[in-house]
Amino acid sequence: MLGVIILAGGRGTRMGGADKASVTLGGERLIDRLLRQLPYGVPASVVSPYHLGMPQVCESPLFGGPVAGIAAGHAALNGGGLSTTAILAVDAPDSPQMLPVLERTLVRSGADVAVATLEGRIQPLCALWRTAALAHALSELGDPRNQPAMRLLRQARTVVHVQGDDSVRDIDTVDELHERRKARQTTRR
Repeated sequence: MLGVIILAGGRGTRMGGADKASVTLGGERLIDRLLRQLPYGVPASVVSPYHLGMPQVCESPLFGGPVAGIAAGHAALNGGGLSTTAILAVDAPDSPQMLPVLERTLVRSGADVAVATLEGRIQPLCALWRTAALAHALSELGDPRNQPAMRLLRQARTVVHVQGDDSVRDIDTVDELHERRKARQTTRR
């Protein structure tokens, strides 16, 4: 069974301090866009210190970085009998579209984690872990605060890369948000 950790708790400094989960694209908040694209009934743990009007958790202390958020999300999902856990970032709201290929690759490869790559760069916040391997990696890493996601990924015994597509592309800056909105309007015409 699949569970999903959605990281939505950064400071959004490159976005002018905005809560990225509440930023809108096509009239829809990024968090809602991402959640809408998850498979029906999949348990999800939204990690954010911002009030989003939905069940959520946050790392303690706040703004402890991506691995602290992953650890908080994992703890919230723990005990659910999950065989796999996806890690997705709210600023890549279409990343759930990668879940089927990540799952097929993980199953075929027998690896601990399948992670998307985009333009030759590993995207550790678009990954599907075997839940036991994620738990092991978190325990091996120790204190998750202020740890980069790549350091967590290096704790996995075996990693398989999956070529990502535009669904993996994130929205980090105001300019990228404007470009995405503009592209969306162009395709609607």
